[in-house]
Amino acid sequence: AVAINNEAKEETQGKALIDEALKHDARFFVYSSVDRGGPSASPTNPTRVPHFINKHNIEQHLIERARNTQMGWFILRPVAFFDNLTPNFFGKVFATCFKTALQGKPLQMVATSDIGDFAADGFLHPETYAGQGLSLAGDELTFDQFAKIFEQKTGQSIPLTFRPVSSLILTLMKEMGYMFQWFHDEGFKADVAELKKTHPELKNFGTWLETESEFRNH
Repeated sequence: AVAINNEAKEETQGKALIDEALKHDARFFVYSSVDRGGPSASPTNPTRVPHFINKHNIEQHLIERARNTQMGWFILRPVAFFDNLTPNFFGKVFATCFKTALQGKPLQMVATSDIGDFAADGFLHPETYAGQGLSLAGDELTFDQFAKIFEQKTGQSIPLTFRPVSSLILTLMKEMGYMFQWFHDEGFKADVAELKKTHPELKNFGTWLETESEFRNH
C-alpha cells in the first residue's frame, strides 16, 4: 500500500489477467491485493480509497470467475510497505505524512520481499492456501516508535520534509489523502502476532532496515 497506479487501468488489466488465466487452464492464481481492515472485514470492505476499491473489485472478479472451475486462488492482502521509506523526497513525504496524518496511531507495515515469499509459497503449496485471503504485516508501529528504531539502526534522525509540504501533497493528491485518512480512521488489521507464530522469518522494521533498506549503506 501507498504505491498508487492508474485506477481504471489497474482494474481492467487485473480482470483481464484472471480471464486469460482461466482461458489457458491455469490451476492456481495468486493475487496480491491490499488489507482493508483485517481478515473478516477485507472481503466486504472496499473502503473509499480508489486503488483499494479497484483491488476489492479484482478480488471479487477472481472469486466469481474461478467458481466451479479447476483454478484455485489465494489472495494476499499486504499492508503499507517498509520500502516506501527511501532516502529521497518520496521517503521524506511518506514519513512526514505518517507523522502528521496518523496523529500517534499505529501503522502496520511489511517488507515487499516478504510479500513475494508468501506468493511463492502459495504457488509451491496451493493445497495449503487455496481459497484463502491472508492479511500480511511484519510490524505495527506508531511514528515515534518508527523514528526511534530508525535512529537506533542507522544513527540518523528519520528524514522528514516540512509539514506544510506533506499537507499540500495530501490535499492535491486526493488518492493519497484518502488513503492516509483511512489509515487514521480505520487502518490495517492484520494479526501480526499470529503471523509471527507461523512465519517467524517475517521481517520487522528493524530487520528490514538492516538487511534490505537503502539506508543500510548510508
